[in-house]
Amino acid sequence: MIFGGVFSELRDARRAQGKRYGLEPLLCAIVMSLMAGANSLRTIEVFIGERRAQLNELFGTDWRKAPSWVGIRKFLLQLDEHDLESAVRIFAQKQTCAPPGRQFIALDGKALRGSASRLEDIAARHIVSAFDHHDLIVLGHVEVAEKSNEIPAAQALIESLGLQGRVFTMDALHCQKKR
Repeated sequence: MIFGGVFSELRDARRAQGKRYGLEPLLCAIVMSLMAGANSLRTIEVFIGERRAQLNELFGTDWRKAPSWVGIRKFLLQLDEHDLESAVRIFAQKQTCAPPGRQFIALDGKALRGSASRLEDIAARHIVSAFDHHDLIVLGHVEVAEKSNEIPAAQALIESLGLQGRVFTMDALHCQKKR
């Protein structure tokens, strides 16, 4: 069980034939590389390659070489994003240990870096995330619909996480009245 088992319940959609890297260790290695500053598939490959011995010891694996950036890309494309989001949300909710009374949750929207393209006339994708002030953990996020704004996305996020009885902090955008 790696990272507290956050990825252990995910279903592996890859064929068993030729599968060199287990889902949970590979996904954990990718997350570790992103946390260390890797910002491309090639830098993820380099990170794993440079730390292969330590990762083998940490994960109990026997990787002879790092997965190629093409293999990492194929692996990530086969992941079910909804299952991954659900697994992370369940893990985050288990980690929260706020004292009784008020629990402060910050909601904020962000544009995803690198998701826009002026050449193809594609606007940046936006998400709204919920951050727990006490436990310093992101509880979940939801994508803002293309022809919408943060307000309905934030309301949907609060509802999907079941966060009643909390104090929410948001920016001024959320102070609008219905007309």
